[in-house]
Amino acid sequence: MSLLKENISFVVVCYKSSAALKSLLISIPKELEVVLVDNSNDKETSEIANSYDCTLIQNQENIGYGAACNLGAEKASGTYLLFINPDSELKPETLNELIKAADNYPNASAFNPKIIGRSGKQSFKRRSVLLQKSEWMSRKFPESDKEVSVLSGAAIFIKKENFTKINGFDEKIFLYHEDDDISIRLKEEIGPLMYIHNSIITHIGGSSSSRDKTIAKIKGYHMGRSRVYAQKKHKIKGSTLKNIMFASFQLLSPEILFSSRKRAKFYAFFKGVNEEIFFKDKVK
Repeated sequence: MSLLKENISFVVVCYKSSAALKSLLISIPKELEVVLVDNSNDKETSEIANSYDCTLIQNQENIGYGAACNLGAEKASGTYLLFINPDSELKPETLNELIKAADNYPNASAFNPKIIGRSGKQSFKRRSVLLQKSEWMSRKFPESDKEVSVLSGAAIFIKKENFTKINGFDEKIFLYHEDDDISIRLKEEIGPLMYIHNSIITHIGGSSSSRDKTIAKIKGYHMGRSRVYAQKKHKIKGSTLKNIMFASFQLLSPEILFSSRKRAKFYAFFKGVNEEIFFKDKVK
């Protein structure tokens, strides 16, 4: 299998991500299709898309990460899709190793590359609030390809046929836990999830959108709502009480005294949890 244009399409969801986006696009082979879905209707993102010959979908409002991914996937023409965060970069071997993995593990439903963070250390998603503790993985980083319990949404490589078969991301999840949800559905409906050790991306993390107080508030609110919704969807026992307690304890954290950003995030998380539990039908 070769890196032909019809084989791999990149789907990149942006929200005020122009500062990080160029580094990603430079690292992607020019012959491959890139679909940018901009949830911030940003002029600079539009200019970058034109400069790098990307397909651009520009939403007039923020429709959420999962819904934006679904739009991008629908537009993409590749046999395979790589959903990747805009503050990431590929290594020379990234795509070839993923393509080899698709051949080596034909029963797998989707793949994660190795993800290297800002500090140069590996980032590995070993657990999720949507999984039982018995399904959590060891703290030890895998030293070879390995079947995993859940995928990191920073970079998901998947056959478009598989993505379509499970109806893509759940659009009721606006932001956060959409990768956990799709991981569970892929495992249950199609096949195992694989971590590919020799396929590497760098993910700066936190650079794909502004880190100001307003963004923190948006993220905190949707993190709370998504957590409640997704745990209820996957029938996690006792999650309602645990979420109320967790959201409440965060408000007692000393961090809120010294960081306006953390204060905004924790209060918004508390609001999101309570609205999803008690006022779901009254809140859009």
